[in-house]
Amino acid sequence: GGLYLGPKEDLMPEAADNPDGFWENLRFVRLNEEALNAVGAAWDLPPAKDETFGSSQCRPLQTKGELLIERFGDQATWGWKDPRNCLTLPFWRRLVPDFKIVIIIRNPLEVAYSMHRRNGTSYALGLRLWEIYNRRLLASTQPAERVVTNYQSFFDRPEAELHKIAAFAGLSSEKAVTAAAIVTMDRRHATFTAEQLIDAGVAEEIIALYSALLREARGAEKTAPRQESTSSISPESDSVPQALLAGAQSADNLALPQSDPAHRRLPRHVRRLPRPLAPLVPRQ
Repeated sequence: GGLYLGPKEDLMPEAADNPDGFWENLRFVRLNEEALNAVGAAWDLPPAKDETFGSSQCRPLQTKGELLIERFGDQATWGWKDPRNCLTLPFWRRLVPDFKIVIIIRNPLEVAYSMHRRNGTSYALGLRLWEIYNRRLLASTQPAERVVTNYQSFFDRPEAELHKIAAFAGLSSEKAVTAAAIVTMDRRHATFTAEQLIDAGVAEEIIALYSALLREARGAEKTAPRQESTSSISPESDSVPQALLAGAQSADNLALPQSDPAHRRLPRHVRRLPRPLAPLVPRQ
């Protein structure tokens, strides 16, 4: 059997740029947003790195979480998908202490481009959020609790990657061939290489973190992101000012690679990435 995500009416509906659906259960998405808001944060304004979600404001939300989880009580294997989990894992660990995490790692430039295209987010913020989300995820999990898979692998060898995830999650992989058929290259809106991260002036800390995650996805040096002694890939070095969202500063002249087709789709005035971010405020 597959992974149960909840009834269809609870799942985020498909969109023009994602006709196969997002597979995100809106009940979990809303509870994640409430948990972040309860500590004065949001998806684009991460909470403090030591936030435990154990305050009195979060207690009613823990009760809501327990009620939500009860809906899945008769399912052998269930789960949910939401990028906000990277920030709220301490909240969920109180409710589901033995979860398993599937991390799909994507080139930071692709994520920043996608966020700008969908939300109008600046490229500098997109890169910084990519770093924070992934550092929080590594800091909140042990290697045995997670499997890292490379987003590109779903286009290069989808069946093998699906078998890998199914084995980790204890699921049957008999439908891997059918699922792999859904993957098509024309669904991708932008593709960047690791070399282009360097050419674009992305911060060394982000490049090092991305490289470490790719190594873990290949099955090599699985504990590197947690054991590496250099600050570039250790979870959120204390030397980074909290005012900067504990993210790395990329070069002020950061720009998307001129050679990539995605670059040509960008308006001229956004091809050069902005200078350091202005102060952020939580969404109302």
